[in-house]
Amino acid sequence: MPEIAVDRVEFDDRGPRTTYDEFVVGESLGSMEWTVARDAVAGLLRNDQDQHEWYDEDSPAGYPVVPPMATYPPVRMLFTRRHNVRGVFYRFRSEFVRPIRYGETLTITGSVCDKYVRRDREYVTYEATAVDADGAVVFRTWRTHALDYITRDRPRSGKGVDSGLLS
Repeated sequence: MPEIAVDRVEFDDRGPRTTYDEFVVGESLGSMEWTVARDAVAGLLRNDQDQHEWYDEDSPAGYPVVPPMATYPPVRMLFTRRHNVRGVFYRFRSEFVRPIRYGETLTITGSVCDKYVRRDREYVTYEATAVDADGAVVFRTWRTHALDYITRDRPRSGKGVDSGLLS
């Protein structure tokens, strides 16, 4: 069977996709405020079929807690506000200093902390830290994305689809 050549996506409805060379290690991703809305988290829990009594009732912390995966969308949004990427999720690490309360407003800041090529694919790692109103760290996270599942020897051309979920 002949091999089908597939090119990497060059742009989508948001414009040109960020290229590997445009990422600068140490570059700030800026900051954003995230108010943890119970209804938004409930939708995420339904979608992920993630249920635990601590999310709705008192936990050992003395109050209902926000599930750790609820931190994924705001940190990803911080990244995609600065860079137009649609990658393949590769690695994820988080450290939670204390549980998050519903209704709490956190300030999230981030930066690009690494980029590398492995097996002819491009990877970017970014980190983020969330602090509460008193400036105390609530969580830290490090995330690595493969910028494309197609190897970097393939050219960029054509228009891709933007899901719009995190824009």
